Formats: sequence, C-alpha cells, structure tokens
Amino acid sequence: MSLHSIYRDVTKEVNLVDRFLISHIASEEPTIDAAGKQLLKAGGKRIRPAFVLLASKFGEADRDELIRVAASLELVHMASLVHDDVIDDAELRRGKPTVMQYFDEEVALYSGNYLFGEAIRLIGEVGKPELVQVMVHTMREICEGEIEQIYDQYDWEQSIKRYIKRIERKTAILIEASCHLGAIVANCSATDTKALRLFGRDIGLAFQIADDLLDFTANRTELGKPVAEDLRHGHKTLPVFYGAEDAVFYERLSKIESMPTHEEVAPLLSFLQTSGALERTQQTVDHYIHRAIKRLEPLPKSSAKRSLEEVARYVGKRKG
Repeated sequence: MSLHSIYRDVTKEVNLVDRFLISHIASEEPTIDAAGKQLLKAGGKRIRPAFVLLASKFGEADRDELIRVAASLELVHMASLVHDDVIDDAELRRGKPTVMQYFDEEVALYSGNYLFGEAIRLIGEVGKPELVQVMVHTMREICEGEIEQIYDQYDWEQSIKRYIKRIERKTAILIEASCHLGAIVANCSATDTKALRLFGRDIGLAFQIADDLLDFTANRTELGKPVAEDLRHGHKTLPVFYGAEDAVFYERLSKIESMPTHEEVAPLLSFLQTSGALERTQQTVDHYIHRAIKRLEPLPKSSAKRSLEEVARYVGKRKG
C-alpha cells in the first residue's frame, strides 16, 4: 500500500502543509531562502505532519492551527536533517545534493538554525503554551541525542540500552511529538492523548531501527545516499550490535577507529548479510510496530485509526 492511499483521510491537509511550507520557508536573506527551497525540492514523505493530522482526528481542531503545528514539526525535522548532514559530511540526501554540498557548511548550519527558529515562531503563534512546551522539550532532546551520537562514534563497547536511549532522543521523540501535538491541538482526552503519544514513540523507534537496517540492505538508488555509511562513520546501530556477538566480527570491528574505506568495511558487511543479524533487526522492528498498534486499542474505531495502523505497517516494511 502506498503512502498516498494511507493518507486518504488527510490528503487535503497534507497538501495545505506543503503550500504553507513553501510560503513560510521564504527569507529575505537570499542564501537562506535558496537553502530552504533546496530542502523542499529534495522532497520527503511528510510522515510527521501526517501523524499530527491523523492524531487530531480523535478530537476537534481548528484547521489553520493544525496546519501551522504540522508545518512547524516538518521544519524541525528539516532543520535536524541539515545539521545531520553537516556532522556526517554528507553529499546526498534522498539522492539529491545536501544543503551543505549545494552551498557550504556555515550556510547549512545557519539555515538549520533559521528553520528551528521559524518552527518555534509558528507554533508559538497558535497561542497554546502546552504546544510550545512540548516542542521545546522535543528540540532539546533531539540536540542532546545528536551530541550523544557524536561522543559515541567509534565506541564499539557501548550498550544496546545506550543505543535505544539515543535513538529515542534523536528520532523517536519527533514522531512522538507529532502525535502528541496533534492530540493537544485537537483537545483530545487524556487517555487518547497518552495512547497516541506512546504509539508515536514506538513508531519512532521502529522507524530509526528500520533506517539503520536499510543502511545495510538498500542499494544506493533506493536509499538516496551511500550504503553502510553509519558503520563507516562509527555509529553502532542494532545490526552491528547483533553482529558483534560474534567474536571474529567484533575483533575486526574494534580495529576501526576512523573513517574506513569501503573495502575495509566490505568483510563486515558481508558477515552481517549472512549471519542472521539483519533478520534479527527486522524482528525487532516488527516488535515495536506490533507494540505501537497495540497502543491504539483504547482509541475508538475510525478511518483515522486504520490509517495509523497502516502507516505503522508501512514504516515496518519500507524500502527507502
């Protein structure tokens, strides 16, 4: 099933978010304006705005406020991608040149900061302090997760518990916030809001682990960036944790202390593809997807609930 059909309940609103982003990403500073347009041109699935919109279906929301909140979440996501690309010195994002590659590192950093500021401005204009509190908490968690990832580079002895905590902060928090903010802006009940928030957290964990798996299973065209980049940058992801249970693999892994060549990584990649580590990683993704869908049980039956379940299954089986 395609995302287009999954979004059937919110297609009009997703299109409105896109139009809103085009009009509000503009800046009087020509370089920041061009950088923002470059990001929009690179596209994206708008999964986070869709979660805001679908979560709001369990209450009553003002459409203009809803579009503003959904757009602000996408701006935070876009800003975090820009900063990620600077940290990783990435040339491609979704198969297109990154802002850093298109302009330079300094422009990319300040463009990301500009998007963060614009996101806070937009959500602040809705006039509900709780929305701003959730957004600020989310941004703090993202930044702390990114800092943890930098310090954890090439630390092959770190624990799975630390990895899960890091991806909760780095990725899951934004999807959790998408569902949480959608529920808040729609004045959902406390029970429904909690169910949606926890659903978002589990989907966020599944999303990042699936992304870590794709780094080893997708081809360059599907992924839109080089394969095995996480490993080369010293990021210990779940497939590597599972692979490192093998003594020979771990011994080879522990010798990597800085950016290795693709040739040096090839034996590790080959082992992961035959050891069962990738299959175990997919099983972990499936676990979080199953748990996420269970979180929705308290919610009333509706088309929006079915759409959330379908998005969950899409996340678990995505190919890029």
